[in-house]
Amino acid sequence: MVSQAIKGADQPRAQWYWKSNSDPWSTNGNEEWTKYSDIESAIIEEAFNQKNKTKLAELDNYSINLNNSIQISKSDPNKQRQIKRVLTSRNESQDSGAALPQLAKILKKPKTSAILYSLSTRPQTAA
Repeated sequence: MVSQAIKGADQPRAQWYWKSNSDPWSTNGNEEWTKYSDIESAIIEEAFNQKNKTKLAELDNYSINLNNSIQISKSDPNKQRQIKRVLTSRNESQDSGAALPQLAKILKKPKTSAILYSLSTRPQTAA
């Protein structure tokens, strides 16, 4: 049992990021990427692992189109940003330990509920 927990801790986990440059489509200069929260990453990852051809995740203010790797603002569909998936060690620090119990509840729900779960804790950000 303990060895299973240790083995699980060694498995990489996916962390999702959105491109946060003032001009997210510019190829000049350094790219700036901002992490989605652990809960948002879990929702996006759940959609990513679906076997459907159309892979979409819904967050509070954004739709995530995984086929095109973009985040789309629900208030203005013309506001779009690139997203990316990075595999990290489970031992790396997470956003907040307080989010983990809520994350566990989400992941116990049916898959569609987890994908469509509306986040109330996401800070407002410009797309």
